[in-house]
Amino acid sequence: MAETPAKRGTRLSLRALFSGERYASLSSRQYRWLLGGTALSQIASWMEEVTRSWLVLQLTNSPFQLGLLAFIRGMSQLIVSPFAGVLIERFDRRQIAVITQIMPASDALIVGTLVATHAIAIWQMYPLVTIAGISGAINVPARQVLVYDVVGGERITNAIALNSVVSNISRIMAPAVGGVIISVVGISASYYAQAAFFVLATGATYALHPITHAEPVRMPYLQGIREGYRYSRDHPTIARLVILNAIPSLLIYPYVALIPIFAKDIVHVGSAGYGVLLTGVGIGSIPGGLIVAGMSESRYKGLVMALSTCLYMAMVVCFALSTMFLLSFAILIVAGVGWSMMATLNQTLLQIHVADEYRGRVISLYTMAAGVTPAGNLGLGALADGVGVQAAVAGFALTALSLATALGLASKQVREL
Repeated sequence: MAETPAKRGTRLSLRALFSGERYASLSSRQYRWLLGGTALSQIASWMEEVTRSWLVLQLTNSPFQLGLLAFIRGMSQLIVSPFAGVLIERFDRRQIAVITQIMPASDALIVGTLVATHAIAIWQMYPLVTIAGISGAINVPARQVLVYDVVGGERITNAIALNSVVSNISRIMAPAVGGVIISVVGISASYYAQAAFFVLATGATYALHPITHAEPVRMPYLQGIREGYRYSRDHPTIARLVILNAIPSLLIYPYVALIPIFAKDIVHVGSAGYGVLLTGVGIGSIPGGLIVAGMSESRYKGLVMALSTCLYMAMVVCFALSTMFLLSFAILIVAGVGWSMMATLNQTLLQIHVADEYRGRVISLYTMAAGVTPAGNLGLGALADGVGVQAAVAGFALTALSLATALGLASKQVREL
């Protein structure tokens, strides 16, 4: 079993943000390889998000189509995720991560070529995003478990937080770069750049040599899935963390697919401004991640996670109501602080409390929560067609805020984690 939460409080001063303890995991060469691969993979993934949304907007100008593609991708993740947990406990996680990064690289090359040859059509995107969803459903939990394999239990809080910081630095860079490439060179060039980043990420992942190795799970897939679900259900702490992760996946994250509409029709900034808006959450996530990086010995992880969740969701409500570009951008920065602390602490608490022999399956079920995002995408896109994107996003976010307050902040069990 992994470590238990320690007893000391957390110092949140500006000086503490830059203390050496916040970068302890970087002393591991293997962790640096993992971090480099994560950064490259995240750059490619966020460029794909920007480029796909803008491409679909050009082809259809439909919020529903934006939501439908996100729905197809997410449903692929939802279906595959339970099997992914058993898969990454049966085979070499490093090799699984390599293979599932080659898949989206191939996807990007195909779409780039279709765009360059003027042969692209909206129906072609459906099978391609399905492949991307399948690869993501396996790659994400494999990389998350690799964090534990590389650093072990003592540094897991610090490692996950630094992983989040680097991912969100990539989130800052990638949308802006993607938006500029789309504006200056074209959509096909952005897809080719994504393929290159995925290939580089594959090389960095292949160089890994984890220090811990869990015993392979030798049982039928369906039995492994059932046991992982039963373990999560029977442990209240694990179950509540998974549910709290699912709420924003269903009701908050779908707004990202509609940001092109906000950029084009609400704040009137075009593709370059769209990329800038997407960097807002990433900018805010950096100080949020650095705060969490120093919380390895904090006894307030659960309380801080609950407060951060409410902050994030409240800021999304404010973003939905804003009609000014600079104000919207500032709101997203604040939202990024809350989002980073929420997501990092939620995953950290899960890794701390889960038994080693169930780690892959529970992490897979945890990331399976992202599979409910497509239902949110579809519902939010349909609602936006009827009442407008601002009212739709605000309504979804207010619902999420109410649920997260009731299940998180109002729960003594969560506050005391």
